[in-house]
Amino acid sequence: MDDMKREQVFRQTKRLGQNFLNDPNILRKICATAKLREEDHVIEIGPGKGSLTEHLAHGAGRVTAIEKDKRLRTFLDEKFGESSNVRFVYEDILKIGFSRFSDGEKTKLVSNLPYNISTQILLKLLDERELFSRIVVMLQKEVAQRISSPKGRKSYGSLSVLLQSCFSVELAFKVSRRVFYPVPEVDSAVVVLDPLKEPAFSVSGEKTFRTVTRYAFSSRRKTIRNSLGNFFEREIVERALSDSSIDQRRRAESLSVEEFARLADSFHAINQ
Repeated sequence: MDDMKREQVFRQTKRLGQNFLNDPNILRKICATAKLREEDHVIEIGPGKGSLTEHLAHGAGRVTAIEKDKRLRTFLDEKFGESSNVRFVYEDILKIGFSRFSDGEKTKLVSNLPYNISTQILLKLLDERELFSRIVVMLQKEVAQRISSPKGRKSYGSLSVLLQSCFSVELAFKVSRRVFYPVPEVDSAVVVLDPLKEPAFSVSGEKTFRTVTRYAFSSRRKTIRNSLGNFFEREIVERALSDSSIDQRRRAESLSVEEFARLADSFHAINQ
């Protein structure tokens, strides 16, 4: 692939939400945060020009990089032709399961996520969390702050609760927009998600937990009683709040992850 054609492809990939990170210090910091070992198998989503892929390949035993844009195939295959521990899969990550790349051992996922589908990918990781030992992802700073937010803040929402119910979520460090090409309109941050040994909710009530959490934040200015009352019978809402010892006058953002789990268990028990 000649330089002119390569540059044209890289410009066009911006529509897929990918901005290329080239700062070697940031790349090394991401890999250090991932605590890579020789025996690790790492999955990367959206490798772009392969800058992070190179660093991952030096620290891990195997790297599987999943790239949607097939126009990058020639460039990536040429660049990593001598790298026996790197494998590229040219498919849409939202259309395939991570279990396809699992060989029975837990993997790590390290990636500069495409920002336009980052929430969808985070929910996909939540669904397949049992496959991973550690997840390190770069996100738009606002999204990173949202998923790592403690209760009581405006940034705290349903995505915060859902992820924190299954992961220890830490905002590791912030990243300036100036280290990307093309320069995006937002700053970024790297977040670590370490799977919890046990989720906050009971396994039998996971579906209820997700539903209650989503509905609770549907009308943020309303009390928890009124928000949930838009979707469930008022009598059931009041009983579930009473059974879980939650004041019905509180708002969703004031509830901890554990309180949401308790509330979901109450709903689940009532509906049995």
